[in-house]
Amino acid sequence: MAVENLTVEQLSDALKNNEFLFHYQPILSLRTGKIDGVEALIRWKKNNGDLIAPSEFIPFAEETGFITEITKAMIPRFLDDQKSILLANETIVSSFNISAKDLSDDTFIPTLFSLIDDSGIDRSKIKIELTESSALSLSDTGLLQIAELKANNIGLAIDDFGTAHATFDQLRNLPFTCLKIDYSITKDAMATPDGLTLLDHSIKLAHQLKMDSIAEGVDNQDLVGYLMGVGCEHAQGYYISKPLALPTLIEFLNKKLVWRTFIHGHVYKAMVDYIEWVRKVHCSLYMSNANINIVPFEPEDAATGIFLLEVTDSVDIEAYNQLNTVYKNCYEIAKIMLSAKCAGDQALIDKLLPDFFEMSSTVSSLLQEVYSKECQQGLLKQFSFRSTTNGESAQIY
Repeated sequence: MAVENLTVEQLSDALKNNEFLFHYQPILSLRTGKIDGVEALIRWKKNNGDLIAPSEFIPFAEETGFITEITKAMIPRFLDDQKSILLANETIVSSFNISAKDLSDDTFIPTLFSLIDDSGIDRSKIKIELTESSALSLSDTGLLQIAELKANNIGLAIDDFGTAHATFDQLRNLPFTCLKIDYSITKDAMATPDGLTLLDHSIKLAHQLKMDSIAEGVDNQDLVGYLMGVGCEHAQGYYISKPLALPTLIEFLNKKLVWRTFIHGHVYKAMVDYIEWVRKVHCSLYMSNANINIVPFEPEDAATGIFLLEVTDSVDIEAYNQLNTVYKNCYEIAKIMLSAKCAGDQALIDKLLPDFFEMSSTVSSLLQEVYSKECQQGLLKQFSFRSTTNGESAQIY
């Protein structure tokens, strides 16, 4: 319902009368098939029962600066809701949206921390979302506040990615942990090759920035299948659930629904990461500056290493052990060779290089094996991603 001739006084009265509330849209992990997050979406429910969408009043609140008053008033409500949500599912991370204007207030962060701590909710269960345009417009003070949030274990998501056309250079200087791909990208992705390329690019960009990716506006099974195939971490949209009032959300979570998922997209990303790492090692050995170090030496912290640790239970354990052992040995040889490069010991490099590339080939082959198995499993199960509870098909809200 549209609001005509909206005024600050109307918003102020609505705030005093507790007419603002949250609906929550579930977020699905495409790795586990379980709901592990929800986004709080503000609604205005007038005393006469009319429900007003945020698009009808949030832009006006932003323009007038009243958005800061709404944020302050709604954080306690959000935290109260989280207590009920976490009782239903203790793994849920709940996110809420703030404005860049909120971060211009020096008291915002201390007040937020105080409210969270008083609620007894672990800070890691809270995520803050800021639109791409707002993130790009942050002042130095705002960036410091964002950094403080991250340092205190609060999740940080760039919302509506794709609407403000941020560059890689701009994004890499922002301390965010999650990239939410806007509906404007996902809705047309399956229509044209260019649409899929744009979606692929967005997910790969998140990965390169070491952010989780969440695809918004996911409304069909084909898109879910494609997102899994490119290694997108999360999906949000009507295919999983529409935004729900708190009591309905609790009912939804209590069903403990599980979607069938496959990890072939994450294996694919690991394959690409590994090939890229081998290329960087090779290039480093050609560099004339012996002090240049462009390759990480910690296999557990590199993308493929993280993947191996996370999927121990998902792949054949014998194949996993072989892959993990060869993978780590490959890193150790790379470390020795790059140290030899710094020391000018070309003879040692020449001696180790054949072993390095032989092991690299083995890692790539083993990753390809795992990838093929996962793809076959998905195809044999006919890409049915519907949710289930106790083995039976469940209704999607």
